[in-house]
This record gives sequence, C-alpha cells and structure tokens, in this order.
Amino acid sequence: MKDKNLQINLKSFTLIELIFVIVIIGLLASVAVPKFAQTKASASSASAKSVVSSIRTAIETKHGEWIINDNLNSSNGYTPQGYPQKLDEASANTVGEDLFVGTSTMKILKNPVKSCLNNDCWFKYKADDTDNNISYYAYKFTAESNMTLDYNGSNGKFECNGDGSMSKDDCKSVIN
Repeated sequence: MKDKNLQINLKSFTLIELIFVIVIIGLLASVAVPKFAQTKASASSASAKSVVSSIRTAIETKHGEWIINDNLNSSNGYTPQGYPQKLDEASANTVGEDLFVGTSTMKILKNPVKSCLNNDCWFKYKADDTDNNISYYAYKFTAESNMTLDYNGSNGKFECNGDGSMSKDDCKSVIN
C-alpha cells in the first residue's frame, strides 16, 4: 500500500527555462564577439604606433647627435638638414629583412623590426628614392587593410601618403 503523504519531490528545469537561458547566452555572445574583433584591431594599431614612436625617438636622437657634434655636412648618412638619409638597407617587398636598423655608417634601432607580408607586419613596399631621401614603408593590418608611410630624410618625418587601403586621416590617427 502506498502512502499518499509520501511524494517524490523531483526538481528540474522546464524546457522554457532552458530555452530562455540559451537565448540570453546567445545575446551575450552577439555583443562580445564584435568587441573582441575591435580589441584585436586596437592592438594592431597600438603595435604600429609603438614602432613609429620608437623610430621617431631614434631619428630625433640622431638629429640631436648631429647638432651636438656640429656636423653641418651630409656625410656619414645624414641629410644636409641633419636627419638620417635612410632608415635601413632593406629591399622592397622582401621577407625577413631588418627594418629601421640604419645603415653601415649609422645605427637607428638596436632591435630590428623584421619585414614580412603577413598580417600585423611592416615591410618596404617600394625601393628608396635616394635622390630625394625618401623611404617607403607599409604596415599591413589585415589582407584588406594597410597603411603606407613615407619617411622623408629632409625633415625626419613620416607622412601618410594614402597609397594603402587606409585613408590618410585614419593613417594619421595611427602615427600621431
């Protein structure tokens, strides 16, 4: 004989409760995934900014040395204005070369940036214009997005030239 007062009390989630939780998890994921992609883009931009900042500091250091040493000529790799003529001796569109290290007569960065053609990489996209002291660099964020910078040895500055897929304004926001 069964006791009517004895009931088995089983607790479980209903199907509606489970569906509700799955929907909430889906909504949270739909918000988190775009934020993650944006964070990766910000990291790439910060990396490019960091390299440009290091190079600028090294260029200004070389310019300061030129002024202190009273080297008012363009020998030993300086332009007449006292800036490095070239930032490296790398070839255009090559992989594994040292960028921004200087030349045999003048060192720029102690630790080189290796050229590559993958995402999040620096490379030279065109041969140097030695007559005008201009070197051509690019930073590739993704297969669809890159910025191109020209180093001008006459004034020691990087300039966004707009040849890449990134607009000049977006490029300037990265390097300034």
